[in-house]
Amino acid sequence: STRDNHYQFTVLPQGIINGPATFQRVINHILGPARWKYALAYIDDVIIYSKTFQEHLSHLNEICQILKEARFRLNPEKCEIARTQTDYLGHRIQNGEIRPSPTNIHGLLNTKLPQTVNEACKFVKAAEYYRKFIPNFSQIAEPLRKFVPTTRTQQKKGQKTSITFTNEEVTAFTQLKHFLTTDLVLCLSNNRFPFKVQTDASDEGIGTVLLQIYPEGDRPVAYLSKKFTQA
Repeated sequence: STRDNHYQFTVLPQGIINGPATFQRVINHILGPARWKYALAYIDDVIIYSKTFQEHLSHLNEICQILKEARFRLNPEKCEIARTQTDYLGHRIQNGEIRPSPTNIHGLLNTKLPQTVNEACKFVKAAEYYRKFIPNFSQIAEPLRKFVPTTRTQQKKGQKTSITFTNEEVTAFTQLKHFLTTDLVLCLSNNRFPFKVQTDASDEGIGTVLLQIYPEGDRPVAYLSKKFTQA
């Protein structure tokens, strides 16, 4: 504001620190009852899911109308409509199953043995994104945890610091890559079938898996693990 006029943004500007959070709140509010029912959004990535083609057309029309009334614009070149398979936020979703995106997995598998703290940290964080697919992830990745900075000062100091992996760290690195080469697949939850939880614990950590009981057998929905501290 000045003595003569008041100026303000008419759209959300790029680069401001609270921009993503503000946009997320707005899109969540706009989607309203449709959110979690047949639509989700991560910032500007909106996904619509339906049981039938006709239902999907109805959902598409509703969401497009909602966005139009909110004066949102869509880029047709970035839109995918009526897909039976789609890649969303690093995951491939198809036929009631979810897998890591092949592109992301390919990049992780091509990662060479880290030579710096920063390289090790990047690998651990990238692999951790898919921890729900890997049983006992926390215990496997524990030897590499020391390379993940907990403060900005540690992050700046360790970026270019050279490292040499111990045998234990090489084993952890190799094991994680081995798991990523397997067919990592989870089933999407289906409320028509019951759930069950299996747990296991040791002196070092705890692991659990959420399963869904299908007629043909149990199918994993998600894995969870936690490494115990000295306390």
